[in-house]
Amino acid sequence: MANFITLAVDGGAGTGKSTLSKLISSENKFMYVETGSLYRAITYLMLEMKISPIDVGSEISGKELEFTSKIIKNKYFLYVGGRDCSLLDLRTAQINKQVSDYAALPAVRSFLIEFQRSQVGVAKLNGFKGIVMEGRDIGTKILPDADLKIFLFADFETRMKRRKKDGELDEIRNRDLKDLQRKASPLQRAEDALSINTAIHNQTETYSIVNRELLRLK
Repeated sequence: MANFITLAVDGGAGTGKSTLSKLISSENKFMYVETGSLYRAITYLMLEMKISPIDVGSEISGKELEFTSKIIKNKYFLYVGGRDCSLLDLRTAQINKQVSDYAALPAVRSFLIEFQRSQVGVAKLNGFKGIVMEGRDIGTKILPDADLKIFLFADFETRMKRRKKDGELDEIRNRDLKDLQRKASPLQRAEDALSINTAIHNQTETYSIVNRELLRLK
């Protein structure tokens, strides 16, 4: 493969972004960044501080909202305000319900954009062969020049079944509407992205499709 590969994986809730990205990471020694955790962490802290979306100003600042990352034994750890995000309960029903409200705020997206882009440098510095970053605006906004862009989609019923199987309560239909209609970096397919219907292709097939594209980047 090329010296360093940047891979953008976008799609709505329950389309299989995390499953695919984790597999790509483990099989190709790519650093894996799940950007949804950033927005969930912001939502967690805003709820903790009792700050509603309408109370968020035009800018966000404060050490309690400062994101950092560390690589420990080749594993990626995300911290916010010095708190390990993996120890925070970021997938409660309340966060699932409200994360799209906070994520739609221009101040929130502006606050996080440079941190997300900076993770490419973190991956290079720590000797990874590439980075796979998943989210909803990676190929269109965060990494518009990514070497490979993937857009995953599936029908509503398939995605709901996956969420229930994972034990999560998720308002997918409402989140879809909010993510698609927001003015700041809405969920949309990049023009040069490869689209994969994960209701038709299983995990193994989806990975094989993406891996073939990665091999072409040699």
